[in-house]
Amino acid sequence: MKGAKKMKKLLITVITLLSLTFILGCSDTFLVTKDGKSYFFGKTREGLYKLLCESGDLSKILNDTHLSQDVKDNLYKYNCTQRSGEKVKEIYASLMPEQRRELRFSFQLHGYDINHMAC
Repeated sequence: MKGAKKMKKLLITVITLLSLTFILGCSDTFLVTKDGKSYFFGKTREGLYKLLCESGDLSKILNDTHLSQDVKDNLYKYNCTQRSGEKVKEIYASLMPEQRRELRFSFQLHGYDINHMAC
């Protein structure tokens, strides 16, 4: 009987944690982390701007992908010059799954940790 109660509590805890992870952690893009700082790609936070744009990392990351020049230019523009999270989300959503993987992989090649949670 005690074992059944423990299993029930454990199951409820796991379901609760998974629900919270989905509700709080799901994004239209992905989480980038470097030097202990984490941001969702495409957010208009000042810290993300400094991490990607002021450092020059985003240009390098995009140049190391096979994305079309138009996509690269727009991802840079809406992250760094005309900062629009909605536009970045739209562009990212328009990419094929393999293009999304390539972009995330390029971030990893440049020292970023990536946490992707599909919605």
